[in-house]
Amino acid sequence: MALTLEQIKAAALAELTPEERKRSAVYLDEAIVKAGSTVEIDRKPVPVRFDTLVVFVDREPQSNWGHACRYLLIERETGAKQSMEASYPPFLRGASQTLRLIWKGEDVPVWTLAVHQ
Repeated sequence: MALTLEQIKAAALAELTPEERKRSAVYLDEAIVKAGSTVEIDRKPVPVRFDTLVVFVDREPQSNWGHACRYLLIERETGAKQSMEASYPPFLRGASQTLRLIWKGEDVPVWTLAVHQ
Protein backbone atom coordinates (compact mmCIF):
# COMPACT_ATOMS: atom_id res chain seq x y z
CA MET A 1 0.00 0.00 0.00
CA ALA A 2 1.40 3.39 -1.00
CA LEU A 3 2.43 5.88 1.64
CA THR A 4 0.15 8.87 2.17
CA LEU A 5 1.36 12.40 1.55
CA GLU A 6 1.48 12.91 5.33
CA GLN A 7 3.75 9.87 5.69
CA ILE A 8 5.97 11.13 2.86
CA LYS A 9 6.20 14.55 4.55
CA ALA A 10 7.10 12.95 7.88
CA ALA A 11 9.77 10.79 6.22
CA ALA A 12 11.27 13.84 4.52
CA LEU A 13 11.33 15.94 7.68
CA ALA A 14 12.93 13.08 9.62
CA GLU A 15 15.89 13.29 7.22
CA LEU A 16 16.66 16.95 8.00
CA THR A 17 19.80 17.79 9.93
CA PRO A 18 19.47 20.16 12.90
CA GLU A 19 20.97 22.93 10.74
CA GLU A 20 18.48 22.26 7.93
CA ARG A 21 15.59 22.34 10.43
CA LYS A 22 16.66 25.80 11.54
CA ARG A 23 17.72 27.45 8.27
CA SER A 24 15.99 25.68 5.38
CA ALA A 25 12.76 25.82 3.45
CA VAL A 26 11.56 22.37 2.42
CA TYR A 27 9.18 21.67 -0.45
CA LEU A 28 7.36 18.54 -1.58
CA ASP A 29 6.22 18.15 -5.15
CA GLU A 30 2.98 16.20 -4.80
CA ALA A 31 3.09 15.00 -8.41
CA ILE A 32 4.22 11.39 -8.57
CA VAL A 33 7.22 10.76 -10.81
CA LYS A 34 6.41 7.44 -12.45
CA ALA A 35 8.81 4.50 -12.49
CA GLY A 36 10.84 4.43 -15.69
CA SER A 37 10.75 8.20 -16.18
CA THR A 38 13.23 10.87 -15.14
CA VAL A 39 13.30 13.87 -12.83
CA GLU A 40 15.51 16.90 -13.53
CA ILE A 41 18.03 17.68 -10.78
CA ASP A 42 20.71 20.29 -11.34
CA ARG A 43 19.64 20.50 -14.98
CA LYS A 44 20.35 16.80 -15.54
CA PRO A 45 17.87 13.94 -15.96
CA VAL A 46 17.92 11.43 -13.11
CA PRO A 47 16.27 8.05 -13.85
CA VAL A 48 13.54 6.96 -11.45
CA ARG A 49 13.14 3.21 -10.88
CA PHE A 50 10.05 3.36 -8.67
CA ASP A 51 7.06 5.67 -8.33
CA THR A 52 8.67 8.55 -6.46
CA LEU A 53 7.92 11.88 -4.82
CA VAL A 54 10.53 14.65 -4.88
CA VAL A 55 11.44 16.80 -1.90
CA PHE A 56 13.61 19.89 -2.28
CA VAL A 57 15.63 21.12 0.71
CA ASP A 58 16.65 24.74 0.12
CA ARG A 59 19.55 25.24 2.52
CA GLU A 60 20.05 28.89 1.55
CA PRO A 61 16.59 30.27 0.75
CA GLN A 62 17.85 33.86 0.76
CA SER A 63 20.28 33.10 -2.09
CA ASN A 64 19.43 33.28 -5.77
CA TRP A 65 20.47 30.90 -8.52
CA GLY A 66 23.07 28.29 -7.62
CA HIS A 67 23.57 27.56 -3.91
CA ALA A 68 23.72 24.67 -1.44
CA CYS A 69 20.62 22.50 -1.54
CA ARG A 70 19.63 18.88 -1.82
CA TYR A 71 16.87 16.66 -3.12
CA LEU A 72 15.26 13.66 -1.50
CA LEU A 73 13.69 11.11 -3.79
CA ILE A 74 11.19 9.12 -1.73
CA GLU A 75 9.82 5.85 -3.06
CA ARG A 76 6.04 5.98 -2.77
CA GLU A 77 5.48 2.34 -1.81
CA THR A 78 8.26 1.78 0.74
CA GLY A 79 9.45 5.22 1.83
CA ALA A 80 13.02 4.38 0.79
CA LYS A 81 14.97 7.60 0.38
CA GLN A 82 17.79 8.74 -1.87
CA SER A 83 19.51 12.05 -1.00
CA MET A 84 21.21 14.01 -3.76
CA GLU A 85 23.38 17.10 -3.20
CA ALA A 86 22.62 19.87 -5.67
CA SER A 87 23.12 23.53 -6.53
CA TYR A 88 19.89 24.52 -8.27
CA PRO A 89 16.26 24.67 -7.15
CA PRO A 90 13.46 23.03 -9.13
CA PHE A 91 11.72 26.36 -9.71
CA LEU A 92 14.23 28.28 -11.84
CA ARG A 93 11.60 28.47 -14.57
CA GLY A 94 8.65 28.99 -12.21
CA ALA A 95 7.17 26.97 -9.39
CA SER A 96 5.29 23.77 -10.16
CA GLN A 97 1.57 23.88 -9.46
CA THR A 98 2.02 20.79 -7.28
CA LEU A 99 4.95 22.14 -5.21
CA ARG A 100 4.05 22.59 -1.53
CA LEU A 101 6.00 24.12 1.30
CA ILE A 102 6.21 21.53 4.09
CA TRP A 103 8.78 23.15 6.40
CA LYS A 104 10.07 26.63 7.12
CA GLY A 105 12.98 26.87 9.51
CA GLU A 106 12.82 29.50 12.24
CA ASP A 107 15.59 31.53 10.55
CA VAL A 108 13.83 31.61 7.14
CA PRO A 109 12.12 34.91 6.26
CA VAL A 110 8.70 34.54 4.65
CA TRP A 111 9.75 36.68 1.65
CA THR A 112 12.22 33.99 0.58
CA LEU A 113 9.63 31.28 0.08
CA ALA A 114 8.86 30.11 -3.44
CA VAL A 115 5.37 29.00 -2.42
CA HIS A 116 3.39 30.80 0.28
CA GLN A 117 1.24 28.32 2.19
